[in-house]
Amino acid sequence: MIRSFILFISLILFNFWFGFNFYPLRGFTFLKDKEVELNIKENKAAGTISVYRVDIKEPILIQHAKADFRPYIHPISSPDGKGMLTEYSPGHHKHQTGLYWGFTRVNGRDYFHNPSGDYWKKVSSRVLEAAGKEVKWQTVYDLLDEKGNKVLTETQNWSMRANDEKFFLELEWKGEAKTDITIGKYDYGGLFLRMPWREGIKGEVVNAARQRNEKAEGQSAMWVDAGMQVEGRDDLAHIAIFDHPQNKGYPQTWRVDNQFGIGTARSRNGDWKINKGETEVIKHQLVVYTGKLNDLELTDMWRDYTGEKSMYSTVALWAIAQKEGREAKFLTPQQAAEAMTIKDGFKVNVWAAEPMMTQPMAFCWDDKGRLWIAENKDYESRGYG
Repeated sequence: MIRSFILFISLILFNFWFGFNFYPLRGFTFLKDKEVELNIKENKAAGTISVYRVDIKEPILIQHAKADFRPYIHPISSPDGKGMLTEYSPGHHKHQTGLYWGFTRVNGRDYFHNPSGDYWKKVSSRVLEAAGKEVKWQTVYDLLDEKGNKVLTETQNWSMRANDEKFFLELEWKGEAKTDITIGKYDYGGLFLRMPWREGIKGEVVNAARQRNEKAEGQSAMWVDAGMQVEGRDDLAHIAIFDHPQNKGYPQTWRVDNQFGIGTARSRNGDWKINKGETEVIKHQLVVYTGKLNDLELTDMWRDYTGEKSMYSTVALWAIAQKEGREAKFLTPQQAAEAMTIKDGFKVNVWAAEPMMTQPMAFCWDDKGRLWIAENKDYESRGYG
């Protein structure tokens, strides 16, 4: 909490200070030499596109593209083969189908809760690259209005890479408006992921701003990660979804429901439009992995995906921090110290506090025991301050 942090930034966290690790700006490099070969098998009669590792008999992912049903991906396996990471039509949300795309208000019509054929009409599905270290496929569907007229043609271009530890899925979504389109204000709608949640299951959702579970609901971030101890595992399996700076509304607002379902929610901030004849393009990447969440590594992978590797690549987090600071509970120095999350074996002591201090840059003790604090009132490039 920024307000609380400013309140007690003058604490001398002597032993806590040395518990931090400082990381240089860097990009995560996907290990090309460890990529595995993949291939695709298409079953036109069943309307499925299945992705396989060449050394494993069972598919690691299945794309469903039926004639009269919204396209969706289910199942997605974990990279080590221990557990399935998606769920189709759970009892708590019958309309949810693994990994899928659905807007909740398209000219007033709900395609999120209605996956059936009177809303969706298949145009085509095809394999673009059937084998190699990267495979690709495509689905094309028309979204229909109440009279059966097409209002939007949706194209999903997918690609997939894999190694022994991670799967990388990239999606380019294109929506071509056949009439003037308004995506109406709503709390969710867009790309959505349903993992196999059960009452009491171990799991959590974390975003790039380190907001967790219900605190990440409705918040903006460059990425969000859902981790869950699915059947067959003694640790968490994760799927992270990355936003892209080229997407309108970046950084994306995210839906996080009570069963750890996650999805994009651009419409949460208001209506948005696609004019007739225009095409909206939206890009995302998903990372599938297991074990402990490392948010620094995820941010590095996000940088590699987006190409945003400058020192300002995560500047979007500043607006998130400002908002969180305005909404934060005001804490006393002692309360702030007690609320901190620190590494095992360390503790925080309150030595001094000054509520009038703003925008601290650095602090130190002098030889007389006085605490000196350097403050930055503003950026000098603005010409004042």
